[in-house]
Amino acid sequence: MITGRTRTFALLGHPVAHSRSPELHNVWFAEHNVDARYVALDVDPARADQVVAALRTLPLAGVNLTIPFKEAVVPALDAVEGFAAQVGAVNTVVREGDRLIGHNTDGLGFLAGLRAEFGDRVTGARVLVLGAGGAGLGVGAACASAGARSVTWLNRDVTRAQAACDRTTTHWPGVAVDAGALDAAAFAARAAEVDLVIAATSGGAADTLASFDVDLLRPDAVWCDLNYWMSAPPSLARLRARGVAVQSGMPMLVYQAAEAFRLFTGLTVDAAGALRRMV
Repeated sequence: MITGRTRTFALLGHPVAHSRSPELHNVWFAEHNVDARYVALDVDPARADQVVAALRTLPLAGVNLTIPFKEAVVPALDAVEGFAAQVGAVNTVVREGDRLIGHNTDGLGFLAGLRAEFGDRVTGARVLVLGAGGAGLGVGAACASAGARSVTWLNRDVTRAQAACDRTTTHWPGVAVDAGALDAAAFAARAAEVDLVIAATSGGAADTLASFDVDLLRPDAVWCDLNYWMSAPPSLARLRARGVAVQSGMPMLVYQAAEAFRLFTGLTVDAAGALRRMV
């Protein structure tokens, strides 16, 4: 039952109608008898600079952030913790009294979801990240922190890919980094050498990804497409025909949500069990 004491948590982004985050968090609230609800709020990207001010005004207990707010909110928060500060992107904001604290659970969630299905495919790996937005920053940096041999970012705006390289060199100087354009030629130049490909682009880049020659990948590579809501991710059939192992973004969604839930409530949930319910 919702009362005047029920706490409200939210996902902020654009678009968010496809999100399954409310399903995850509301089931966990019910399972653990937490008097709270989780909703998805579609926020105009043009108002990105007002998001933190709105959080200071509205009594939301905490929020998750998705496209396009993960980087935009950072300067206005009271503190940014650990990995989020290294990455420069926040996907979870926790209210501590009057202070708003930013965290990043994307990297931990990606690594946990990948490990649950494939074991350790990151240590010593050559990683190619398609997209250098908030999600791409988080998962690429997580791979660097987990012992990847190299991380390459391809992005439509190459300066953002280079910025991701610069951050990685600052915090994980032993990892080789590279940046390039998000196009078929740049992919072809690197495909044969990579062990793990992470598609962290928005849905609008689907046609670009579909143009990539995935037959250039080694058959023992792994391809992760973080856009879990897409019914037919680009190149999926060709990847499977090549023998490349494919993972959707659902494991990352669930495992990062579980960590966010812990930050919100202090409670640990069964992420593996939740993942079985979601697929």
